[in-house]
Amino acid sequence: MVITSWDSAIEPDLAHPDSIIRLTSTILRFRCPEIGEGSKLNYARSFHTVGTHPTTAKVLKQAQSRREYLCRVASATGKGVDHKILTGAAQKYLPLVNQILMACQVQPENARLDEKLKFNWASGIEEKKSFFQSEAVMYELVMTIATEALGTAGMGCDACTEGDFAKASREFKRASGIFNYLATEKIPQWTENGCVQVDGLPAEASIGVCEAFHTYFLAIAQQMAIATVLLKPGTPNYSLLAKLSLGVTEQLEAFTSIMRSKGSDQKAKIDSGFFTLVTFQIELQRGLSMYFFARHAWDVHHDYGVAISQMSEAISIVQTRSFPAGKGLPSPKDYTPLLRLESDVKDMRSHMVLALETWEKDNSNIYFEKVPLTLDKEGVLTRGVHMMKPDEYKLEDMEIIAFILPVDSQPSSKKKLIPQKKISNKSKHKQSSYEDSDRELALQLQETLNNSTDHESSQDKCSFNSKNDIKSQEDSDREFALQLQDKQF
Repeated sequence: MVITSWDSAIEPDLAHPDSIIRLTSTILRFRCPEIGEGSKLNYARSFHTVGTHPTTAKVLKQAQSRREYLCRVASATGKGVDHKILTGAAQKYLPLVNQILMACQVQPENARLDEKLKFNWASGIEEKKSFFQSEAVMYELVMTIATEALGTAGMGCDACTEGDFAKASREFKRASGIFNYLATEKIPQWTENGCVQVDGLPAEASIGVCEAFHTYFLAIAQQMAIATVLLKPGTPNYSLLAKLSLGVTEQLEAFTSIMRSKGSDQKAKIDSGFFTLVTFQIELQRGLSMYFFARHAWDVHHDYGVAISQMSEAISIVQTRSFPAGKGLPSPKDYTPLLRLESDVKDMRSHMVLALETWEKDNSNIYFEKVPLTLDKEGVLTRGVHMMKPDEYKLEDMEIIAFILPVDSQPSSKKKLIPQKKISNKSKHKQSSYEDSDRELALQLQETLNNSTDHESSQDKCSFNSKNDIKSQEDSDREFALQLQDKQF
């Protein structure tokens, strides 16, 4: 057998390595918000006087039960509880707390407390776990929605760990939609009158942070899409990957910009290492965008000289920066978890160098194309593609429950009722005309419920069936209606 020189020559494998897939799918798993166990909150006790209607009492009891379950699940997340369980617990509790909030908003005069509601929550994205307290039911609603958002993101992290990047992408899109709902609808409804100080609340309760994380999780969802394409057998569409990677870079840069401009106070509470990781992802995706664009130029356009110049630029981008504000990837010394990625980064660089050397050799022996020293506008992508859109999120419409004041509410009553203003943080100034309609609806609702209540005792002072009490009741109703009209809340 005769062995020739070209038989021993083996073409190097230039297929993208698994290290690029692992680096592309790098994410940070946040813990979820946690309810303070020290708060012995009880809806039934707090609304004992006005929550006597059977439907209301049932809702209050269910809300208490599901809140306690959410508290148990959230406090155990660090012990390996499935995020699916946590997300489900939040979803089951949300309609009930929203129902209570709507009842307080529609019937502000009747929503009085026998015992203060004190909601205690700790942030899931802040570095230190500190509990923040508020008496606003809206605060409870916002933090429960944030729990669902971060629980959904946790489900995305679980899917990513299992290698199911398509499922992970869907979960991160859902998380983005929930944060978008908080930023554009729910929190503005709470803070529009200026009486809520978000500085004293968890970071998730601020518009700027929610807007930023809406953008962040969209970028992560797109990263998962890139990993999905790279994982498929065969040669991927490198042109599309280049644009998607640049789109991720742009979205992550938008995230950091929003945090600086709209969430600077909350940014200081978040682990600085997280932002180092975001910087790492920005530069990594920028370098991968150039790498994918070079592969496209070589394989499809056959612009060999341009491809060599683009690959050289990609290698330059993914080098470790020599100082914090320099060009390139952050040093692992800046964020210890980056050390886990160091071997994959080295493998990616080695692959790029191998591709560059192979191309240079082929160009010198076969193609003889000139390699430009600088890339012109056609050799550089100026704009990425933002493929992902957040999933729409909204709360389910619920039937309004009734809070019924005792008919004979004399000053001699033994229980001291606390005004609802401490629950909903309503402004003392006059509200818009739709609130006048709410007051009228509340009055009609109470009259209907009171008139339909069956009191068997002939000595019951709340009875409306006795003809002798009709006149006094009508006087009481007129007085109550005047109080509703004159009340400013």
